[in-house]
Amino acid sequence: MARLLRRLGALCARRRLLVIGVWALLVVGIGATVSVVGAQTNNDLSLPGTDSQAAKDLLAKRFPPQQNGVNPIVFDVDTGKLTDDAYKQAVTDSVRAIRKQPHVYSVTNPVSSSGQTAGLLAKDGQTAFAPVLLDIGSGDLTEAEAQRVLDATEPAQRAGITVAAAGSIGSTLSTEGTETSEVVGIVAAMIILSLVLGSLVAMGLPILTAVIGLGVALSVVGLVGHAVAIPSSGPTLATMIGLGVGIDYALFLITRHQDNLRAGMSVTDSVAQTVATSGSAVVFAGCTVVIALLSLGVAQIPLVSALGLASAIAVVAAVLVAITLLPAFLGLLGHGIMRLSLPRFLRPHRTHGLGRWARWAGVVRRHPVVVAVVSLAALVPLIIPVFSLELGQEDIGATSPDTTERQAYDLITAGFGVGYNGPLQVASALDPVAAPSEEYASKYDQAQSLQKDLEKKQKELPKEKKELHAQQKQLQAQQERLQERKAELQREQAALQRQGDELQEEQTDLEQQAAALERQQHELEAEQARLQAERSALERQARALADQIRPLARQLARLEARERVLLRRIDHAQGDPDRVARLRERLARVRERQAEVRDELAPLTERARHLADRAHRLEAQADHLQQQADALQRQADQLQQQKTQLEQQADALQRQADQLQHQAEQLQADADDLQQQADELQDQADELKKEQQQAEQEKQQAEQLKKELTDMVTQAGGDPRGTDPRIVHLQSGLSDTKGVVSLTPPQLNDKGDVVLLSAVPSTSPASDDTAALVVRVRDDVLPETNAGGGIESHVGGYTASYVDLASLISARLLLVIGTVILLGFVLLMVAFRSLLVPLQAAVTNLLSAAAAFGVLTAAFQWGWAIPLLGIDTADSSVPIASYVPLMMFAGLFGLSMDYEVFLVSHVQQHHHAGEEPAEAVRSALGSSARITTAAALIMASVFASFILNDDPTIKQFGVGLSVAVLLAGILVVTLAPAALVLFGRAAWWLPRWLDRVLPHVSIEGETTAPGVAEPEVGADVTQPEVGPDVTQPEVGPDVTAAGAP
Repeated sequence: MARLLRRLGALCARRRLLVIGVWALLVVGIGATVSVVGAQTNNDLSLPGTDSQAAKDLLAKRFPPQQNGVNPIVFDVDTGKLTDDAYKQAVTDSVRAIRKQPHVYSVTNPVSSSGQTAGLLAKDGQTAFAPVLLDIGSGDLTEAEAQRVLDATEPAQRAGITVAAAGSIGSTLSTEGTETSEVVGIVAAMIILSLVLGSLVAMGLPILTAVIGLGVALSVVGLVGHAVAIPSSGPTLATMIGLGVGIDYALFLITRHQDNLRAGMSVTDSVAQTVATSGSAVVFAGCTVVIALLSLGVAQIPLVSALGLASAIAVVAAVLVAITLLPAFLGLLGHGIMRLSLPRFLRPHRTHGLGRWARWAGVVRRHPVVVAVVSLAALVPLIIPVFSLELGQEDIGATSPDTTERQAYDLITAGFGVGYNGPLQVASALDPVAAPSEEYASKYDQAQSLQKDLEKKQKELPKEKKELHAQQKQLQAQQERLQERKAELQREQAALQRQGDELQEEQTDLEQQAAALERQQHELEAEQARLQAERSALERQARALADQIRPLARQLARLEARERVLLRRIDHAQGDPDRVARLRERLARVRERQAEVRDELAPLTERARHLADRAHRLEAQADHLQQQADALQRQADQLQQQKTQLEQQADALQRQADQLQHQAEQLQADADDLQQQADELQDQADELKKEQQQAEQEKQQAEQLKKELTDMVTQAGGDPRGTDPRIVHLQSGLSDTKGVVSLTPPQLNDKGDVVLLSAVPSTSPASDDTAALVVRVRDDVLPETNAGGGIESHVGGYTASYVDLASLISARLLLVIGTVILLGFVLLMVAFRSLLVPLQAAVTNLLSAAAAFGVLTAAFQWGWAIPLLGIDTADSSVPIASYVPLMMFAGLFGLSMDYEVFLVSHVQQHHHAGEEPAEAVRSALGSSARITTAAALIMASVFASFILNDDPTIKQFGVGLSVAVLLAGILVVTLAPAALVLFGRAAWWLPRWLDRVLPHVSIEGETTAPGVAEPEVGADVTQPEVGPDVTQPEVGPDVTAAGAP
């Protein structure tokens, strides 16, 4: 194998572009195929040989499609009731729309009378569910088809009704992606890879190749899903394992390649040597993981086998990528593998014999007993919880509250009870076919006879009944007319009273208005008197002011005349300056006097103008007051007229009231006469009633029989065949069973040879009490109800199937574990020619698995880590899904064996080179521990990232596998080397007869390349690192590497 891998590695390095192109075509081809045919998953649970499978097969054969189970579509309102008109119509419209969707076989309206009779409406009227029966199984239901069913409830959603889907429709719509977990895992791996490899380019290769391998694997899984039923969790589990091993395998190869380059090998020779040595170990380790996963098939449980197959495909893809595509990339990069190196202080340092792992290896060599005892002691508290491990089933009540499946679960729990989320389907085969019971037939005949007698007596009733009815009707009509007339009179009296009250109010209002007018008149007269007094005062002031102005005006006129005379004289005296001067002097004195007079006259003139303005205003006010006085007079006249009219109307109303009172007295007299006639008719009616009592008693008897028949048919699901004594006995037995809170009416197929009942438990589907109820019904109830013969019952459905799955796994767990351990033991025995080495590996892996199971038990079953893990559940714990420990053990046994292979192969290499056993362990541990520890950290980080997934089952895988791998990584550098030191030379002992029988296999293949000494993986040799500080020959597409043709 090593020689073959050497040639393969050299070919991939030399024909790197061709290999990369082939892989590119493969990726595109598979991707195109998936895009055309689709990736198929199937959550139909098949459990051959179980009672739940027998129930499913019975229904599939004789009563299809009942085997698919119902899918509740839940409706809920916070206020009001779903039976309110608006809500009821919206739910009805939604059910009609659902009924029109593809693959919907039947659906029942929960707010209809039949739906309420079937118990589909909660007691508070705020929650209901419509059971949707599909004609396809969950494996054939696509997300688009499920979404169309949910979208059909748009009328209810528009009306403000909360809608959620359960069953296979809900689970199909609630499947969440793992993109976030994958990104977190890849980022964590990138950090570790960068620190281990010391280069960003080297770091990117494992990520790139792992992602490519994972993409191919998931596509293949999707295609295989068309032929094999792979559950929806299969791709997720394949992603976890495929991503982890893909990165780890690439890490082993790249570190060996880096060491070869540092030793001076050419790129092509280095790649060939790497694939021949570390590649051999990768192939062997991958085969170990694949065999462990495929060993799950011995359990003969299709679900577990499919999960193992999906994970094995991911591992095979990772191995193929590691030994073909990765060598091509290494050949393409050449010495550029160390480009983009980290700062020197972050790069790994290799100093021979002085590293941390070298010192630790020395401790293990000197004190193997102490290391072994401490390692075992540290495992004890982790292993203790495993003794209380109980296998349960997936708990929808612990899934993300954002999914429609969880929302439906919570609404059903609040409205009906938690048990309605997982009823038990009791399917029974009937031979002979169901028929109505003798009791039902007898009561039916008796009811028919009573009905005929009653009809005969009703025809022979006295004619006076009819006449009495006519008289009563006539009298009632007269009384009604009289009552109507009386009511009319009362209305008229009330109207008159209202009119009188209105007149009284109008009179009061008129009096108030008259008083107001009188006050206004007095105020107006007072205002007029004030204005007259003010006017008289103004007139006096005006006369006195005129007396003062007149003399000043005359004096000013004289001065102006004198001024004109002086001006003419000045003009005539222009030739006599002295005279002109005298005249001008006199003119100045005149003008000064004019100014003085004007100054005296100005305030007087202003006062006169002010008095005139006041006089005008007073005149206007007087005119306005006069207008108001005239208006008030007119209003007073109108009020007087209205008062006269009101008095006349009051007299008329009083006359009408007297007439109405007279009519009322007459009507009362007529009413007394009619009452007397009514009393007489009542006496006749009482006598007639006595005559009818006998007929009424017979009618009641008939109705009682009818009610009993109706109850029997209702309990029988609306089908008289449901009154068959075998079915009734089965109903009675199930109803009386402790833990059953409700029983749906029986459903019969057309032929009548199969009946289906649904028993609702009082506890949740994932509860241990529910599992115990399933066992109790099968072991105690059904044998007793089937004892009379003619009926054979089976318990099936979602809940019972997972109970059977847990039982199957519990019964076959040791078989699977034994098979995995045996195959792993044989593989290691062949590889290392030893008995104690595979025994040590098996024990170490068993211890790490037990410790991981213990942590899983404490975290989930005991509930210690429920809040920390972000699980939203009403319970204090989450049951561990039954198939999780089985899958975990197969996967982690193979994965943990990888680290054992890499450690022991190095020990064997040093031992064959001539070192003593203890020294060989020290050398091997010092050289390989760094890489194996880094690989374990990477894989644990990838697994732990899936804890972020909201699915509690995926969280369980994430916790269990990450803890197991981390512990395996720790034990492979503590307990495993300590045991090998203690074994000494006995570690490599193998009986001669067995040595002759077993084939010879070399894990690392040839230890040297032609003509070049091969360094150990991670060996502490002092060599210049290939990086930006050291010049190395670069081999790329344009340069032929040494040894290349």
